Amino acid sequence: MITFFAVIVFAVLIWVVPLAWQRMRRRYLRSRPLSPQQEAILRSRLALYPYLPEARQQELQQNISLFLRDKEFVGCNGLEITEDMCVVIAAHACLLLLERDNNCYPDLRTILVYPDAYVAEETRHHGHVRSTHLSARAGEAHYRGPVVLSWDDLQQGLANPQQGHNVAIHEFAHKLDEEDGYVDGRPPFESPEEGKNWAPVMREAFAELRQRIHSVHTEAEIEREAGRDTFTEKASVLDTYGAQSPAEFFAVATEAFFIIPTSMEAAHPTLYREMQKFYRTDPAALLRGNHPDD
Repeated sequence: MITFFAVIVFAVLIWVVPLAWQRMRRRYLRSRPLSPQQEAILRSRLALYPYLPEARQQELQQNISLFLRDKEFVGCNGLEITEDMCVVIAAHACLLLLERDNNCYPDLRTILVYPDAYVAEETRHHGHVRSTHLSARAGEAHYRGPVVLSWDDLQQGLANPQQGHNVAIHEFAHKLDEEDGYVDGRPPFESPEEGKNWAPVMREAFAELRQRIHSVHTEAEIEREAGRDTFTEKASVLDTYGAQSPAEFFAVATEAFFIIPTSMEAAHPTLYREMQKFYRTDPAALLRGNHPDD
């Protein structure tokens, strides 16, 4: 009997001790302050940072501190990783984690950074037929694996925020999405009540985007058949790439929510409010100078 209980205790310790150690490690790494250089990069390169309440700024710094010390940044195609690259990527990744208990992307170990768009092999299935081809990419998030980013594409997004593109935010939205075991456009919620309206709101917004694309193509075809080439597509707040799947729609909506929040709130108020509830922050209000903590 004593041997039996000893085995049980040993088994419990094997399970509990690593978890306790990981919690202690994360707490310690979060407590390490950013260097003056890192903080300067954060203040100058994350557009939303100056508008955050002081408590949220401190929380963001703590998550970035953990991220920088917990993940490995690897330069590809001859790219040399710099402090600026690490802090910029970490800042946008951790922006998605504000005001939530989190383990800072626990299944992510490596960020691969290319100097610009890179070529990757893509496989598609059409029934029983599988086709493989090469495609240029700005980024991708591998399930339970690394995040891959094009530094030039990220730079372009930061230089032109009005376009609503940020490849780092897009790919880390995918990493959030996968934390419940599924990449399906529904990230994990702390309770069923918290996410009760998510599915209908996202489904309707996704359908609207797909319908918009269909209408645009139809109008363009009508113009061509009439011998006119004057059709001009109106700019969309949500990147039409989001119509690919619910997972891509969530990532695209996350980009718009953080990069062009005022435009998104005006164009898609219901979707914006649902994203606001999930991310527990209101970027449009912050840009107007309204702090939720005030």
